[in-house]
Amino acid sequence: MKRYALSFAAMLLAFSVLSAGAAPQENATISMLKGPSGLSGAWMMYELSRTSPQDFSFLPVASADMVVAKLLSGEIDAGVLPVNVAAKLYNAGAPIRALAVVGDGMIKFLTSDASIQSIESLRGKTVYIAGQKATPDYVFQFLCAQKGLISGKDYTAVYNLSYPEIAAGLAAGKIASAVLPEPFSAQALLKNPSLRAPFDITQAWRASTGQVNFPMSLFVARDELIQSSPGKITILMDSYRASIQKAVNDPAGTGMLAEKLDLGVSAQAAALSIPVSNFVFQDAQSARSSIEALLKVFMRFDPVSIGGVMPDQAFYYATRNQ
Repeated sequence: MKRYALSFAAMLLAFSVLSAGAAPQENATISMLKGPSGLSGAWMMYELSRTSPQDFSFLPVASADMVVAKLLSGEIDAGVLPVNVAAKLYNAGAPIRALAVVGDGMIKFLTSDASIQSIESLRGKTVYIAGQKATPDYVFQFLCAQKGLISGKDYTAVYNLSYPEIAAGLAAGKIASAVLPEPFSAQALLKNPSLRAPFDITQAWRASTGQVNFPMSLFVARDELIQSSPGKITILMDSYRASIQKAVNDPAGTGMLAEKLDLGVSAQAAALSIPVSNFVFQDAQSARSSIEALLKVFMRFDPVSIGGVMPDQAFYYATRNQ
């Protein structure tokens, strides 16, 4: 988001003008993230491109930053974003809505330090964290704070390495402890089976919030598409739901498909990633309580990261039967 700080207002204004004056679109463009998170939509991309090319086209992109830019410029009509990024865009006035949660929490704490048996025993330790000011960071800070540990005071958080670098460091024994999302934590464990998870982040979240899990990825769409083509929204949501189910049921087949679709993951890596990636499909209205529980954590540590306020009810797209 920092990369777009200077141009955000201008892009948002242009987006609003485009949305206000454009005629209903014949073709909707959906971005698909390259990498493990994009695997959930592989079958949707394949099926709709084959059966309805006149209605849907798909654009693989390298990062959430690119999704933001293309949503604001009007180049795409829907895509997947981190929960807080979607909330921040909405609160800033971007006419988007959350359609569904498509990825739930999949963060692990891994260590080779035998003295660490619980969150409380992290006092005085150094922890490498993947994604500063992102979901892994704030969820971990929140859970530590629940046990009386404050980052920078009671433990040291290090943010200067990428996900693959942290996984490699753990596997090689160069890093003792880290917070890492799947599939990178699974990769580290595969290379170094002596690593262990002395506590479960998801269970700790459940105990602290009463929520079963926390969402990590939101499928969002522009208001223009929702208002002009509600039938397409229904098709997209049904297709995405089916795509996730097929990916979960057939990781190997999905991996081969993802490779053909140039989603940035080899067939072998995809097949290993899918079983640990916690793909889900829950419409936004049904998932609202879990979304808000996560956003409240962002509000606690960094209100600016979600636009300073909790999104209102209109952020959550309601299907016709809700």
